[in-house]
Amino acid sequence: MELDDGSEKLRLCLLGRVRLWRGTVELPVGPPQRRAVLGLLAPAEGQPVGRDELVDALWPTGAPRSGANVIHTHVKYLRRVLEPGRPLRMASQLLPSVGTGYRLVVDPIAIDVLQFRRLVAEARTARARADQARVWELAGEALRLWQPPLADVPVLAGHPRTAPLIAEAQFAFSWRVDAAIRLGRAEEVLGVVREWAEARPLDEQAQAHLMRCYIALGRRSDAFAVFDTARKRLVAELGADPGAVLADAHQELLESDSSAGVPCGPVERSPNAVGGSASAAMPPVVVPAQLPPDTAAFTGRVAQLRWLDELITAEKEGGPTVVALTGTAGVGKTTLAVHWGHQIAERFPDGQLYADLAGFDASADPVRPDEVVREFLDAFGVAPERVPVSPTAQIGLYRSLLARRRVLILLDNARRADQVRPLLPGSADCLVIVTSRNELSGLVASGARPLSLGLMTDVDARQMLVDRIGPERVAAEPDAVGQIIATCARLPLALAIVAARASTQPAFPLNALVGELREGSGDLAVLSDDEAAFDVRTVFSWSYRLLSTEAATLFRLIGLHPGPELSANAAAALVGLPLDRVRPLLAQLARAHLLVEHRPVRFGCHDLLRAYAAELARTVEPERVRRAVLRRILDHYLDVAAIADRLISPYRHAGSVPARLPAALDDVPAAQRAGAEQPGDAEAAFGWFSTEHPVLLALIDQAATAGLDREVCELAWYLCSYFDRRAYRHDQATVQRTALSAAGRLGDRLLEARARRELARAYLRLGLHDDARRELQQVLRWYEELGDDAGRANTEMSLADSCERQGRYRDALAHAKRALVLYRAVGYRPGRANALNAIGWCHSLLGDHPAALTYCARALRQHQLIGDHRAAADTWDSIGRANHGLGRYRPAVRCFQQAILLFQKVGDRLGEAVSLTRLGDTREMAGDLRAARADWSRSLAILTELDHPRAAEVQARLTRSPLARA
Repeated sequence: MELDDGSEKLRLCLLGRVRLWRGTVELPVGPPQRRAVLGLLAPAEGQPVGRDELVDALWPTGAPRSGANVIHTHVKYLRRVLEPGRPLRMASQLLPSVGTGYRLVVDPIAIDVLQFRRLVAEARTARARADQARVWELAGEALRLWQPPLADVPVLAGHPRTAPLIAEAQFAFSWRVDAAIRLGRAEEVLGVVREWAEARPLDEQAQAHLMRCYIALGRRSDAFAVFDTARKRLVAELGADPGAVLADAHQELLESDSSAGVPCGPVERSPNAVGGSASAAMPPVVVPAQLPPDTAAFTGRVAQLRWLDELITAEKEGGPTVVALTGTAGVGKTTLAVHWGHQIAERFPDGQLYADLAGFDASADPVRPDEVVREFLDAFGVAPERVPVSPTAQIGLYRSLLARRRVLILLDNARRADQVRPLLPGSADCLVIVTSRNELSGLVASGARPLSLGLMTDVDARQMLVDRIGPERVAAEPDAVGQIIATCARLPLALAIVAARASTQPAFPLNALVGELREGSGDLAVLSDDEAAFDVRTVFSWSYRLLSTEAATLFRLIGLHPGPELSANAAAALVGLPLDRVRPLLAQLARAHLLVEHRPVRFGCHDLLRAYAAELARTVEPERVRRAVLRRILDHYLDVAAIADRLISPYRHAGSVPARLPAALDDVPAAQRAGAEQPGDAEAAFGWFSTEHPVLLALIDQAATAGLDREVCELAWYLCSYFDRRAYRHDQATVQRTALSAAGRLGDRLLEARARRELARAYLRLGLHDDARRELQQVLRWYEELGDDAGRANTEMSLADSCERQGRYRDALAHAKRALVLYRAVGYRPGRANALNAIGWCHSLLGDHPAALTYCARALRQHQLIGDHRAAADTWDSIGRANHGLGRYRPAVRCFQQAILLFQKVGDRLGEAVSLTRLGDTREMAGDLRAARADWSRSLAILTELDHPRAAEVQARLTRSPLARA
């Protein structure tokens, strides 16, 4: 398959990531959309693909007006890559235009998808001829090629041109298992088939394969056990009897005996399992259990619970069951939803998800659907590296995870239907409960079942007081109980607060409580709507007035915290008191039901109570006090963020760090030291950032609104490393845009440059290379005008990163060299060492391995002198790659081993896995295949744990298919 110009063969891989080679040189394919164009043209096997089809595939939710022009631009770029020597005026030979579309001429290109299809077709023919030996061979070759197609182009997941490949892989797997059984080789495949079946407990095809293996081996009791377990699971979880596939296997089992021969095998059917073959490493099954704790003394709502139970037991058609549970504030919507969720949780063995959408939080905007989807992906154990860039693709991945799963999803406090729709799964086996103060008529019109929750009945309200303060007290003062119920308007939240007050003072007469309730007056603005025929502010104010002076102050100031939760340390910072004085105040608020300890030392409250606290703060505290509180809480989070950031990334250039530096607690003022919390290591720092993530985002917005622009820039800076390591690309871009605006208001060009550079780095990770390069070039001009060589050096390194990601290795090398010169000028050793390693790495990518060794050796010496173990590990890996390229396998092995040890020391699991993969590659080239397989197995275990896309590549090295070990 030589090209006409005599150049080396072109090779295109669509199984796994989209990759293109000319000979041994990998060519830059470009961003995801360009890879998608190639991924649609290649499987067409030389037939034209219309431009409209390409546009619809790339923008499934609606294309921009420029969509056709964008497609044409991608095609022009691909033509230059495929035919670099073609004169501009000459028509393309490999990617010509055909009508309104394009055609990829596949003859001169080796395409793995076409080879895979050819092998499957030949295996099908051999199976028709009953040539089992040939089926075994051909299906094995096909499966050795197999990886989930277009793994880095999520927009094409399930596209009609690629989806059939998955079914073909499943057929190939089934045929190979059948051939193994017929050839008397069942023992060779049993282990892999068993793993496959255990990972797919509801897949009847997988269970039938395992049964047939056991039958062929004379292990009838094991086959019966598989069938019995599968049958019970299908009945319990799906309410269905075994289908034809499993029934056929059971019949073969009944007709066999302990010395049975080879069974007749399965007929060709579309596989039950969807997505991927068993060749892909199976990620660990994560079952989230996110429902909040159930209420211990839940009372009433018998009719509503009966209606809900009948709803999920009734037959249904179409998509998931969606319940829209609506009612006014404080009426107990969340309490009922959580209580019922716990009652039926066993029906949803694949997990329970929960999200507070904060639709009515007075202190923050409602939570966006894309934020919730990202949290749900985290809950299912999806590693950050596997999360797609676009929100649309993230939603697609989320729905794919829920396909064929039984999951309960509770979406609390929704404001609008469009806040919920993107979070609805496609699976009919899922249940979604949505709570809201609004009717959500748009959601109901789409098929959601409405349940409007009113006030408690008098009977239920009285029972609630019996459950919480005891039957004796209720029976002793029936009139007082009636007046309490009337004053609380049968609102569960108000009744809970009164009951909490009564239970803390068992000798206090209920009539006295009635008198105190009557003293309250006023109304809470949050409840001033047509449906709210009652006033709970009386109850809130009564409970608030019973607090101690310090506890009342803390409650008011919690209304100024951005929420949704705060730590005990943050509460201490709010009031400027030592932590040991604040803990009893928090306990007092919790006893009064004005605060809830959701998690250990993490406190929150109902949004009505938060609104009430904020109202008190506005009316009681003067402006200067409120501003001082905001400064205190900002100082608290800034100080801890500075410490945590330094632990995560200790070698960021000092000239780029704001004036505030992580300080020892002894240097912090006494009032602030009271609320300080100091992570002890990098792991604790990551944990702190993760816990406070929503608080820090809200705090940045709050500080920007208050005009505290310098603090906005500081906090945005401290979040950079955390966002980068955890792949929170969208949050990084949003925060840096806010910081850029704040720096502009300050007129501080240095802060502007820093925010713009970090924004560009976020764009790089989002795949917006043109936007990133434009920002970086602007930043570079600013630093040149300011004479800031350190800023210029950092920007040159970012430009090198940008070029490398686009496959422009020579440009990347040039930027890294300029960064080295600048770092030398400012005397910044960590930067100089990083630049040396970057230069060496680029030389290695360009094939100049001797130069790579020279530069990386210099980088390593400097990293070792500085003590930067993480950077030293990267450099050892670079040196190992250069040695491998030179064919010096023994030194390469030693380098990779050293890199692995250092990655383990700093806890970098991904770095460890990558070096293990390269170590295995080197040992394979050296002829030590047993050691290579061991290295790849260790790497695969880590990547599988991280759910990283590189797992498929390592799996291909190990076995190429689930039966390659056979």
